[in-house]
Amino acid sequence: MIVKFHNKSERIKGLSFHPKRPWLLAGLHNGNIQLWDYKLGQVIENFQLHEGPVRSVQFHPTVPLFVSASDDFTVRVWNFKAKKCVFVLRGHLDYVRCVHIHPELPWVISGSDDSTARLWNYQSRQLMAVMAGHSHYIMQCQFHHSQDILITCSLDQTIRLWSFAQLRRKFTNSRTDFTSEIELIQILEGHNQGVNWCSFHPSQNLIISGGDDKKIKQWKFNDTRCWEVDGFTGHTTNVTSVIYHPHADVAISCSEDKTTRVWDLKKKLEVDCFTSKEMDRFWVVAAHPDNYYFAAGSDGALYIFTLYKDRPPMDLVSQNQLCIGYQKQIKYIDLRTFSEKVIKNLSDLPSLQENILQDNIEQIQYNPYDNSKQQIMIRLKQNQHNKTKNTAKFVLYETSSNIIQMFLGKSAVFVGKSKVVRSKESSELELYNYETDQHTLINFRSEKVFALSGGKILFYQLNKLLIVDPITHNILQSQDCTAEFSHIKRVAANQSFISIQTKKNVYIFTKTLQKIAQVHDYVNVKSLLWLSDAQNVLLYSTKVHLKYLLLNGDGGVLRTTENIMYLVQIQQPVDQGTTFKIIFMDNQWQIQTISVDCQELIFKQSLFDKNLKSINNLLNQKKHLGEGLVVYLHKKNQSQLAINLISDKQAKFQLALNSHNLELAYKTSQDIKDKKSQQLLYEESLIQGNHNLMEASLKNMRLFDKLSFLYLSIGNLDNLSMLNKLCSQQNLFQSCYQISLYNGNIDDRLQLLKKTPFKHLYNLLLKQHGFEYDNQLLNQEDIEWLDQQNSEALIPPQPLFPVDHIIISSNWPHNFIAEEDMLQIQGDDSKVIEEIQKSKVEEIIVEDKPIKKEQVEDDDDEFQDCKQWGLDDEQLATSPTKLEPLTKTSLDQKSLRYGYPDFKKALSFGEQVFVEQYEGCIKGLEKQIAIKNKQPIIDYMKLIALQSVMEVTQIPFVNSQPWNIQEGDKLFINIDVKSQIKYGYKLTTEGKFKDAHDMFKQILQSIPFSKNAETIQICVNYIIAMKCEIAKQNQPIARQIELGCYMAVCELQAVHRALCLRSAMSLAYKNKNYITASQLGRYLIKLLKAAPSNTPYAKPEVLESTKKIITMSDQQASNEHKIDFEESYLMKGVQILACDKLQVLDKLFQCPFDQSYHSQKKLCCICDLSQVGEQTIGLRL
Repeated sequence: MIVKFHNKSERIKGLSFHPKRPWLLAGLHNGNIQLWDYKLGQVIENFQLHEGPVRSVQFHPTVPLFVSASDDFTVRVWNFKAKKCVFVLRGHLDYVRCVHIHPELPWVISGSDDSTARLWNYQSRQLMAVMAGHSHYIMQCQFHHSQDILITCSLDQTIRLWSFAQLRRKFTNSRTDFTSEIELIQILEGHNQGVNWCSFHPSQNLIISGGDDKKIKQWKFNDTRCWEVDGFTGHTTNVTSVIYHPHADVAISCSEDKTTRVWDLKKKLEVDCFTSKEMDRFWVVAAHPDNYYFAAGSDGALYIFTLYKDRPPMDLVSQNQLCIGYQKQIKYIDLRTFSEKVIKNLSDLPSLQENILQDNIEQIQYNPYDNSKQQIMIRLKQNQHNKTKNTAKFVLYETSSNIIQMFLGKSAVFVGKSKVVRSKESSELELYNYETDQHTLINFRSEKVFALSGGKILFYQLNKLLIVDPITHNILQSQDCTAEFSHIKRVAANQSFISIQTKKNVYIFTKTLQKIAQVHDYVNVKSLLWLSDAQNVLLYSTKVHLKYLLLNGDGGVLRTTENIMYLVQIQQPVDQGTTFKIIFMDNQWQIQTISVDCQELIFKQSLFDKNLKSINNLLNQKKHLGEGLVVYLHKKNQSQLAINLISDKQAKFQLALNSHNLELAYKTSQDIKDKKSQQLLYEESLIQGNHNLMEASLKNMRLFDKLSFLYLSIGNLDNLSMLNKLCSQQNLFQSCYQISLYNGNIDDRLQLLKKTPFKHLYNLLLKQHGFEYDNQLLNQEDIEWLDQQNSEALIPPQPLFPVDHIIISSNWPHNFIAEEDMLQIQGDDSKVIEEIQKSKVEEIIVEDKPIKKEQVEDDDDEFQDCKQWGLDDEQLATSPTKLEPLTKTSLDQKSLRYGYPDFKKALSFGEQVFVEQYEGCIKGLEKQIAIKNKQPIIDYMKLIALQSVMEVTQIPFVNSQPWNIQEGDKLFINIDVKSQIKYGYKLTTEGKFKDAHDMFKQILQSIPFSKNAETIQICVNYIIAMKCEIAKQNQPIARQIELGCYMAVCELQAVHRALCLRSAMSLAYKNKNYITASQLGRYLIKLLKAAPSNTPYAKPEVLESTKKIITMSDQQASNEHKIDFEESYLMKGVQILACDKLQVLDKLFQCPFDQSYHSQKKLCCICDLSQVGEQTIGLRL
């Protein structure tokens, strides 16, 4: 059996599979009922009304109901769609231990500690019958799935078989006198102690039971009697649950001996045994009614198993023939008629086990290099349960001659006629000619090897992906990669590309191993297949979806799936349509077909290939295209195409503006008729210089001031005069006066002012322009002021061209680009592929290489007495260390002077700041190190800009000019990392831990701009150490000791490491943690002995005092306080710590920037910049 799902839980007492959906009910001892989606691996609903442990649950097979029994003496009927309890059945006088629902009638049977079983009508909430006779607790009850009988078992060591045929007849005749209508058929006695479980066989007249006597017994029954036929022994304590599996000839049991076992019913043997990782007792098992799954619940975990692997072993022999392996049989399936033919049964081989779960076909390969002999290679399943992965058996079968050969290996693939490359038991790769029995070692090691066309192989070795010719042993292609590629699941190749599937990722590479595209899924990827050898579209299936991936990284969902799809073949549409027929096998090993409409996929591929004809054909069928493509086209800056797919006027207007289509935007705005759309149209018209549409928009918004200025700008004085009359009719004084200024018409201005109450202003204007005025309204001071101005009337110049001239009537000229040119239709897919393959801009897969730590030279300072360290018996000095000189960035000076970079060069982040590419700098950091908190980066960008640029004073009354500070032809970036690190060391020595913490965090945040990647791990170790010291405050003694030990784990300067070790050792010794003190002391002795002579922190008296502490600690050899610390942690360093909780945890997530580890995917607490757990290409400096 294979573990499919495992999750920690409260004690589980009841389990039930939903017959159709991937759901599992779990009744918990704490009173809750959990509904699990085991495909997604999460709880989707909790039901919490029981007031005691829930001991039994069961789904109804056809309606959305389930029942539960609890220690609160009740049976509850739940509607899981409505998420509520609909009926409560009360009547039992003690704990209710079991419940079962009838598959057809609205009946429920329950068994209780009151020694009775009760039959209920849950719709009327009526008690229909009470079955008395047991003298102890009833542990299990069950209806037969087709006959009118039921079964109960009890701790009184008996099993009772009951008939309710008479009761059913009365119920169907609508009678209500149901009393005493349950007939006891027989009492089964055979167990020596209490019986905990009994269950009917799904198809035969058999009963299986298990009890406290450690035995499992089988019983046969007919209409009148029942008798024992055989049994199983093997459990060492009480058997708590035992069932028949509905799809295999096996029984499954669990026990308090912490095991779940599978029994072969034919051979009466145990065939598999699972022991809980948590060493918990198992309480219940349940089988899925429609597949090979079954579940088991223990004291602390939920397990879901399958008897056989979900993925059927298969390989395509030809276009119309599929070779599959089913258990120990090899079959051919005709893909035209789906007829099956068994060509070989491996159970006849004497070297294979007769165990139904072992030596089954796990993987099958057809040799494409020799079609005449039809050679098939089979990998057989080994029992890997609770053991390390072993070498598997491989069988070579030749159908034409019925010849069979066997060999051992970890992996094997065909590479030619009668040639196989296999991974031996030692992981060495070997070329094996099975015709001549010749073995040739290849100088590579890998546990998995995959075949490529032409007899080449692909495998992972030491953080590299390699393509190797196994005949010549030459490495054809090599690419650095991460350790994720050591777990490759499948490889598929077409004419141009290679696709690689890992657990949750799909990659597309060129034949030279250059990464083209990647997609990450949140559930496991199950299979992948190229659309065809020529079409570069990859289809892949997950647990719940069928998806696709294009070469540009775009993808999508084609459809959801009820069962897991393992793709076999994709058949092209005959009439050049968009509906493809997909042949696949499900997880029940059944061949199936579906038709999938791939219009969206083909449209995106046509857009990528720049195939305008195909795009237009699909746009003509816009009714069938999903509107989700509108968003995609908008993101791809193809709003002009997206307009054809929508009918919403507001959306069409926005897309028309985004595509700069003013004509369509204007037409659409006439239908919308709102001020906001007119304003947007005006702004876009202004940008493009379309004064005709500007005029129309301003008229619609009635913005006469702007309209008058527009007429003045284009010299349309006639329209300006007409606008003046219109404003005058509407008494718009301010607009009229503004137009009179534009016209230069003094008489109009005077007439306007005469009609207003501004008489003083009117007379000033008369006086200024030499007309008669009223002396009484102007005093002598006004007249003198006007005389001093020497002003003249402002008369606008006359237009150079008449209104109907082509220059005036036409808009600003544009270079219009045809749609064909915009899509660059001349480029075909092959040219795009060549460009991608030749591209050197981005590296494919980044390996996190070990960083060499360099320490800063500090010969001048000496460390003073450190009271904060708790050590005051010596004066310490820094060890002489060196830091490589700061590397200054270089940049094309033309780029700096005129503001555009030389894009032939890859700009660093500091250079991007200088050329004011701030947004590009932020996006680059998001891509490389998943920046989430941008504010520190923004602040640092401002600091760099200010510190590296000075103001150069120019001639008087002219603004100063910014000038970049340079050293020769090199740009100067004012980031002095060396002095900052020295200052951080000094703060650490002085015991100013909070200041040191902030100082190293500031250095860490500056590294993307300073090209000092070697200081990242220095900062990380010091930040973690300071966090440990700061966190000690107000903590219990045990936690203080633990944090002190974690601080000593950090890889600091030797002087600081010695201080940490001494401080932690002293704290542990004083508080009687002698084992911990001895462990720290031994590591401190190694550090002191490795120190140079005359080093202050390694004085002889320090060495002697440490040896004394070790001696006294070894004599005591005990720990007063329990802490999570082992001596090996001192060698492993900070990679064992979750920095956010300062604890040692198993499951950790890594920061893409500083490589620190955390317990959760959140903002990194070390750098305060990056999102923990994100997959990025890594920091490039």
